[in-house]
Amino acid sequence: MPENDSKCEGYNMYELPKTSETKAASYDYFPTTWQAVIWRNWGYVPVERIARVLQATCEEICAAALALGLPADPQVDEIWEKRGFITLIRVNWHLCTYEQILILLNITAEQLAFTLQEDDFLWHKLGDFKPAVVAPRYAPLTPEQKAQTAQIKAMFETRFPAGHNATDNAFAFIKDYYKPLTPAEMETVVLPDGENLRMVYPYFALYGDALIDESLDPLPERLLAQYAKEGINGIWMQGLLYQLVEFPFDPGYSQGREKRIAALNRLVAKAKKFGIGIYLYLNEPRAMPESFFEAYPHLRGHQKGEFCSMCTSTPEVQDYLYHGMKELFTQVPNLAGFFCITMSENLTNCYSHAISTPTTCPRCAERTPWEVVAEVSNAMTKGAHEASAKAKAITWTWYWQDDWAEKAIPLLNQGQILQCTSEEAMELNIGGVKTKVLDYTMSHPGPGERSKRLWRLARELGHAVSAKVQVNNSWELAAVPYIPVFDKIAEHINNVKKEGVTHLHAAWTLGGCPTPNLSLAAWLMEGKGDVRDFMRTLYGKSGDGLYEAQKFLSEGFGQFPFYIGFAYDGPQHYGPMAPFFLKNTGYTATMVGFPYDDLDRWRRTYIYPVDVLQGQMQKVCNGFREGLEKMLPYQGVSETVDELILMTKAVLCQYESTLHHITFVKHRGEDATLASAEDRKILLSTVHAEMAVVQELIGLRLADSRIGYESSNHYFYSLQDLKEKMINLAACENALS
Repeated sequence: MPENDSKCEGYNMYELPKTSETKAASYDYFPTTWQAVIWRNWGYVPVERIARVLQATCEEICAAALALGLPADPQVDEIWEKRGFITLIRVNWHLCTYEQILILLNITAEQLAFTLQEDDFLWHKLGDFKPAVVAPRYAPLTPEQKAQTAQIKAMFETRFPAGHNATDNAFAFIKDYYKPLTPAEMETVVLPDGENLRMVYPYFALYGDALIDESLDPLPERLLAQYAKEGINGIWMQGLLYQLVEFPFDPGYSQGREKRIAALNRLVAKAKKFGIGIYLYLNEPRAMPESFFEAYPHLRGHQKGEFCSMCTSTPEVQDYLYHGMKELFTQVPNLAGFFCITMSENLTNCYSHAISTPTTCPRCAERTPWEVVAEVSNAMTKGAHEASAKAKAITWTWYWQDDWAEKAIPLLNQGQILQCTSEEAMELNIGGVKTKVLDYTMSHPGPGERSKRLWRLARELGHAVSAKVQVNNSWELAAVPYIPVFDKIAEHINNVKKEGVTHLHAAWTLGGCPTPNLSLAAWLMEGKGDVRDFMRTLYGKSGDGLYEAQKFLSEGFGQFPFYIGFAYDGPQHYGPMAPFFLKNTGYTATMVGFPYDDLDRWRRTYIYPVDVLQGQMQKVCNGFREGLEKMLPYQGVSETVDELILMTKAVLCQYESTLHHITFVKHRGEDATLASAEDRKILLSTVHAEMAVVQELIGLRLADSRIGYESSNHYFYSLQDLKEKMINLAACENALS
């Protein structure tokens, strides 16, 4: 998180959203809420802060932790405060007030407000509301609460001792990347081909304001060397133009820009040594609050809620885009390029959110959306190229509408690369259900006809083209560094090559880990051979057998019930830590946030019948289980083989947990304790199956700290969260027995 000094870093314009009247979720498998606060923060937040939040002494908090079976002297790593703050915000969201969260994270209200708004839509991931919370406070336990507490401690000591006393190894993989490269290792670095782009997001870069704290270097040399080895020659990072160059309308927005530019120049120079360029992701111009337009009423554009676009049909805003980009690339002359999304989730130009309803901007209402979005791309490209002719300018067609997308491409200036989400608009039939892809599917390889059509038009007009794909993972499952479905990857890469695609944007914020999947994509793009050849090279004599095994993984993955709503809202990322709720909570699942028990939302309100969703996930699990069985004879052959097996086990655990959640809610009804005898039997069996999954995942997580991590969500679960799930499951078991 940005350094704890909001006044000098430009966050003072951000305000915390108001608390909702919606009641917070209940985690009544803990005797008291204040014990849940201790449990979830133990080992991640200093005891002193927990004590302040609960208005207790450190001695009282430590005694309470011991009573729950927690270690007496937790070793708190400050890395959680800097790199795991989203996880900490999320696990405390339904427990603590804003004020208590500020204490736990040691931040200001402005910093939290900035994070909620700018850190990859965190506010939306949390449900667009802060639940109403009665601030938990420490109090002596009643005799009944003491007995319940003792049961929790005894349960771990007798039933689940494995891993309970283990220290969370979170972020161990990051620390490994910061070990300096030896001279011998530097000599072995092979620079990637720099002509055709192979771009990913830095595996553990912070998203909201990654350049303000130089101690959080997102690109250690060991990571860059690994990327170079795997053919990656481009790294992208998110940026806000007004934080990088002086905002002419209100320089206060640009506080800290010199610091950010200096950090960006350092990163550019470092990456260049490894043949890797840095690209900025820019959504511009950013919308402004109503207060901004008191001084600039003539710039007010499309209104949405409390924000309005800065109208790009005005000369002043066009000049800002042009001169801002020119200044940026002048100050960072070796910046490799940028890409922009003109129709992103962020409100920018006056048509960016005027899709189903007309724009409220009178100027832009007289124009067409294709004119406006092309004009934005052209102004930014012109400014960048006047400062750096070699910079790559990538215009991404994300969410361009079918009725005008082809009209925008002829309006683009030369020198732009047209990028399409490869699988967009693909039509699927899964389990008899017809759906259409927006993006983020690996299970059903693209490209779709729409992308083929737009690429073809762009090439005819002299533009190079790029495919946005997900090579490592997707929102089908982001809690693992890669899904080892090599046949699926090969099918997609070979398909886009046939369409004349030369540039590859291989990952969004998820999917940036150096893995065999990235190596395979580069291998195929460079025409070195097929999947079997690749696996023989990587896994030696085991390659042929593992190739046959991965076929089962790929075939099973092809049964994934893809729909963007399920990818976003389903329980697959959080399942092993997400509670089983005995009663219907009534909460709505949130995008890559809280799955709750919202089965209807998981299937995005009846897209998939429950039985179809359940059946398809069973088929996915069956495929991974069969593939794993065929891999196990090769265990111990080499570290690379063992990693493949471990990753397959982790994927299977996540998907089995997803299946368990679907099954549990399906048979629970409104209240599990009132379910029929047959349903209760299924519920109890599901609880026991989930216990086995969580126990196995605890061991896998201790073996590989990458499991559960994703850069824009940090850890989907800590080790302590997985242990909490065991408390939840034991409570369900007692209620159903």
